[in-house]
Amino acid sequence: MADETDVLLDLWKGQRDEAKQMENQRAALTNILIIVAAAALGFLTQQGHLQASSLGITLPLCVLGSFGAVASAKYGERWAVHSGLADALRHEVGLRHPELNLPDLIAANRAEHAAEFPRILRLKIWVLWVVLHSAIAAAGFILSLWILATRS
Repeated sequence: MADETDVLLDLWKGQRDEAKQMENQRAALTNILIIVAAAALGFLTQQGHLQASSLGITLPLCVLGSFGAVASAKYGERWAVHSGLADALRHEVGLRHPELNLPDLIAANRAEHAAEFPRILRLKIWVLWVVLHSAIAAAGFILSLWILATRS
């Protein structure tokens, strides 16, 4: 039977894999939505002017961007769950094996990182993804309003 540390390490690895999977899924979703948004905006540009039929492109763009923003926020939340549990498991391994000096290694790494990146340290990456998707939704919304306001 495996000892408790091996079990903890297997659980830690599983949580890290789940966190990575959340990021991979978010990246795939973002890539697809950026391609769709670029194609939609390119098509609108190629038309030369916005017309009522363009709402068939701008409104779905708004919906897709909104979906991407919500999904990115959810992926960020799920990543935090798995990453937090992995941190707790790593902490438990450190308590069971004080000779590894894990708490000091982690604290030194965090201090070095904070000194190197003091301004951007508190910005969560998932917030940037939500902003990107929100910008896509906003573009679709603004273009839709423009079409409705300039209809003759």
